[in-house]
Amino acid sequence: MFNRLIIFFLITLFFSGCAGLDIGLDGKKSSPSKPPQQANAYPFSDIPVPADFSRNESKSWIYESGSGTVKVARLFFAGYKNIDAVVIFYQNEMLNKGWSLVNSIKTDKEHLMNFQKEGWVSTLKLTSNIVSTFIEIQAGPK
Repeated sequence: MFNRLIIFFLITLFFSGCAGLDIGLDGKKSSPSKPPQQANAYPFSDIPVPADFSRNESKSWIYESGSGTVKVARLFFAGYKNIDAVVIFYQNEMLNKGWSLVNSIKTDKEHLMNFQKEGWVSTLKLTSNIVSTFIEIQAGPK
């Protein structure tokens, strides 16, 4: 009787205790992956930047009036994504943020995208080399 009780207890513990665990093949507990955080081109909260791109602070500059009504910026970012994926990112995400594509110009060396929004304009210049993709964002009032 005692052996049956121990076996019942162990089986119950096994099925109830392991159900909540998410253990990978390597035996370590895995946590759910978080979607990458999407950054923005501060001070423009409506201009997105792909995840894992970093701003080059030494080249970037921002002018903002004391009241914040006038903002002009030239921002530089670099990351390790394919340039075609970055172009698609901006075609989708700028629309999601209320921008409309005015035109897009592609050459062998760069991809220029001009967007506008009520009272604002933004130009994105995308270039790449073998390793990195570079984004230059210019934005300001119309």
